[in-house]
Amino acid sequence: MTNILRWTDRALEEYDRLVGYLYEEWGEEITQRVITELDQILFKIQNSPELFPVFLKSRKVRRCVASAQTSIFLKIKKDHIEISSLFDNRQNPKKRKL
Repeated sequence: MTNILRWTDRALEEYDRLVGYLYEEWGEEITQRVITELDQILFKIQNSPELFPVFLKSRKVRRCVASAQTSIFLKIKKDHIEISSLFDNRQNPKKRKL
């Protein structure tokens, strides 16, 4: 079953910052590689969101470790999957807002 992915404004901003950072620091080739990898992971989330463990039980937030550097936080809603945040794992975890 394929679900609809909906991104929060914050998740979109975090995605844009990530892509901008990658482009500035590593160039177009690496940026495209990471975008392709993220697309593949988002496809997995879209088709099997239950594969990813619950991270915050009280808010029903799940965590997908996309890479050593990036985690994707999501919520399974009635009619869609909400991408809540793309978090840089190298940051202080206290900066994570879910």
